[in-house]
Order: sequence, then structure tokens, then C-alpha cells
Amino acid sequence: MKKLFVIGMAALLLVAFTMPAMAKVKIGGIVFTDFYYIDRNQANTVARGMGTNAFTHTAIQVPNITRLYARWTNEDNVGLYIELGLGLDGGQSQDSPSEGSGSARVRHAYGWWDISPSFQIMAGKSTTPFSPLNPSQLIGTRSGSVNIIGVGYGDFYSGRFAQVRGTFKFGKVARLAIALVDPNGTLAGGSYGPWGTLNTDYQTNTKLPRIDIGVPIYLGPVHIYPGLLYQHRTVDIINPALAGANNDVDTIIGSLAIKAGFGPFGVAVEGNYGQNWGNARGLAGISPPITSGVRPGMGSATLKNNNQINNADTYSFWIDLNYKFGPITPHLMYGQMKTKNESAAGLKQEAKTQMWGFSVPIDLAKGFRIRPEIMWYDDGKFSQAGSDSVDMGKYFIAGVQFQITF
Repeated sequence: MKKLFVIGMAALLLVAFTMPAMAKVKIGGIVFTDFYYIDRNQANTVARGMGTNAFTHTAIQVPNITRLYARWTNEDNVGLYIELGLGLDGGQSQDSPSEGSGSARVRHAYGWWDISPSFQIMAGKSTTPFSPLNPSQLIGTRSGSVNIIGVGYGDFYSGRFAQVRGTFKFGKVARLAIALVDPNGTLAGGSYGPWGTLNTDYQTNTKLPRIDIGVPIYLGPVHIYPGLLYQHRTVDIINPALAGANNDVDTIIGSLAIKAGFGPFGVAVEGNYGQNWGNARGLAGISPPITSGVRPGMGSATLKNNNQINNADTYSFWIDLNYKFGPITPHLMYGQMKTKNESAAGLKQEAKTQMWGFSVPIDLAKGFRIRPEIMWYDDGKFSQAGSDSVDMGKYFIAGVQFQITF
């Protein structure tokens, strides 16, 4: 893998320096280094299967949000973008060695053609136009809780997937982006098969692509981002006892985000609401509203004892306030996520999480930034009708992230 990566980057540089004069190439990269301390209370370590006592951990890590990228365009309004991610894989393990477990992977690989000033077609792997904003929380990708951009505690990230997208531009005021996204695969970190069950022999069928729609609206200093995600799947359980079970699983999520800037003050807020998040691809973290040791498939549809589907209802929202003081931009953040579901026996279930804290990027020199950050995370309580609620515990992460950009 490393040899292929080196050869690929060498070829990319060779192409960049031998391009005709009319083509434009930009090559860059970002290295992130997390240096942080995490403290989990006993309830949290027990709920997450990390032991029976309170847990503390100091780590210095290069997470896999570290990347290299290249952008190329030509005189016919055709372009491509390639971005490779480097660093530690995953985010669910608290055992995080600094060396020996990294790899290179494709984060983005797509091309586009601006057919006219008002229409663009894009094909390849990238983010989708749905739920485009993220809070400014960046420390703890490899913490054991996937602590990145607030997923699991207020943010839903629609993911980077293969797609074909058309974007219609209505002057400088609005756009309509419709992406047909590969519907196969599972939610990152929190998927447990159809209907939230483990170790079930099944296969999923897809006839239509996932549809992600975004309609960004630009009104001076205020930007509004409504969006919709829809995916339909059918699930075949290879078990005669479940013959005739309802096998239609629909994931539907609506999103609305607002971002505004007034002089040095900025605010961003986003909310998502829908059903069966755990049955579609994306990143929603591994917190109790999506999955936990008590209810592994909390965010997925449930097949009840009468062989009928119960849809998991989930909402999330976050707010990020910031104020720029020269090279310093403090961010104050709050987020929340909650899921309501039912067990196979029809018992009502709930799980709710929250986050709050500060992140303060400071530009010390051109290309060199540090980010002190301290965040508190509350995994809340998992409750089920007819039984005592389970305390899922709390934890906090405090540290500094180093960011070097070229």
C-alpha cells in the first residue's frame, strides 16, 4: 500500500509539472496531530465494554483526517479532484498506537464538467449535498467514541460515496443539487444488520440509488441549506420461520442548516430529523442513539414479534457560535441527539446524548495552526418501558490539535 501510494503521488507530481499551460493544478496537504486527555466515568466504561472501572487515557495520534490532495482543471471547464487520507484507521478503539496501524485511502476521487454557467455534472466519490455543515469539533477521532465533527452528539455526516450528481445554479442566489448515491453498504461504526439485529443471516436488495438533495440559498451574509435524503431497501431473511415478514426498510431524513456571519461574529446551526438512520450509509457516531451494548441497533428499524416493521425515529441538532479576534477564533458549541424505538416485543425505548464545550483555532504562522479544545460528552440513559433505565455515563476530552497546511 505504501509503495503504491508513493508511486501514485510521484505520477501525480509528474503530470502536474508537464501539463499544458492552459491547465491549472493545485497540490496541497494537511497534517493533523491530536494531543489529548480523556476521562470516562465508571458507568461509561461499563456501558461501552471498556472495563469495570473509571478510565483515563493520554494519547498523541495522527488521525485519518490527515490528507494530501490535488485539483486539476482545463480550458474546457472540466476538472478533477483527488484526496488521499492518511493516519490511524477507524475510531472505535481506545488502544491507539502511534505507529504501525495507519494506511492510505481514497477520501475523494471525482470529476466534473461545467456544461454551462448554470449547470454542472459531477461523477465520482465525494460528499453528498445533504446535511453539508459540521460543528468545529475536531479532537478525538481515535478516542474510542469517534469524536469528530460532533457525530453521535448532534451531527449527521452524509458520507463520501460514489455518486452521479447534477447541480443547477440560479444565479448567485441558489442552487439545486441532486445526487444519485450508491445505496449499498452500512452505517460507519453503528450498523448491526437489518432491523438492528446481530448475527442474522440475511441479504439486502436495492433497485434504486439513494437520493440526496440539497438546495443552498445565499442571502447576503445568511446562507440556508435545506436538504433531503431518501433510500429504499428490501431485506431477505434466510430463515423459513420469518417467511412473510415485512421486508421494506425506508430511510428518510430531512435537514435544515443556517450559517451567518456579521463582522467578526459567526453562527452555524443544523438540525436533522428522520427514520432508520442505522439502515443507510453515513456517519452518525457510535453513541447510544445509534448503537450501544444495551441496544446494538437502536438507530435501525426493528422487526417486531408480529413480523411488522417499527421505524426508529431520530433527531439531532447542534449550534456553533464563534467570534474572530485577529488570528484567534473561539467556538462555543452545543449538540444533542435522541432516538425513539421499540424492541421486538414492542417495548418503548429511548436514548439521548449531549455535548458542549470550546474549540479555539489559533493561527500562529502561515500554514501552522493549533487548536486547544475541551468537550464534555453525556451518553445519557437508555430507557425501556417496564424496566429500570441504564446509565450510559459521561466523559470529557481536553487537548490540543496541531495542524500544518501546505
